[in-house]
Amino acid sequence: ALFEALARRSIASIDQFSPAELAKTARAFAQARHPSPQLFDALARASTAKIHQFDPDLLARLARAFVQACHSSPELFDTLARACDAKMDHFKPRNLSSAALAFSSARLSSPVLFDAIARKSVSCIDQFHKRDLADTALAFANAGHSSPALFEALA
Repeated sequence: ALFEALARRSIASIDQFSPAELAKTARAFAQARHPSPQLFDALARASTAKIHQFDPDLLARLARAFVQACHSSPELFDTLARACDAKMDHFKPRNLSSAALAFSSARLSSPVLFDAIARKSVSCIDQFHKRDLADTALAFANAGHSSPALFEALA
C-alpha cells in the first residue's frame, strides 16, 4: 500500500521533479522491486522533457534504474543515447561504464553511443578503476559492439 500511495503522489507531481528527483525515484522503485508501470511511464515522459538538465551521472543512473525495473521505454533510451552522446566530453570513467552497462543490459542497439563511449574511454583509460574496466569490457561484449581501439587499450 505504501508504494502504491507513493507512486500515485509522484505521478501527480512528476512535472515538478528535478532531474535528480526523477532519477532517485526511478532508482528507489527499481531497488524495491515494486512494479509501477504508470509511474515509470510518467518518469520516462518527465525525464525526456527535462533531458537537457541531466548531468552524465544522472543520465547513467536513470538508464540503470529503468533496466533494473525491467521497464521498457525505447523512446526514453533513444533520448538518453542522444543526451549521453551530446554530453560525452563531461563523462567520467564510472559514468562511461555505467551507461555502457545499462544500454547493453537493455538490449537496445545504439552503435553511435557505443562508438562515443569507446572513443571517450580510450582517451581516459588510465583514469579507470579496475571494476570500471571490467564493466566496460563486459558491456561491449554483451552489446556485441566491436571496438578494436578500446579492446587494445583495455588489454
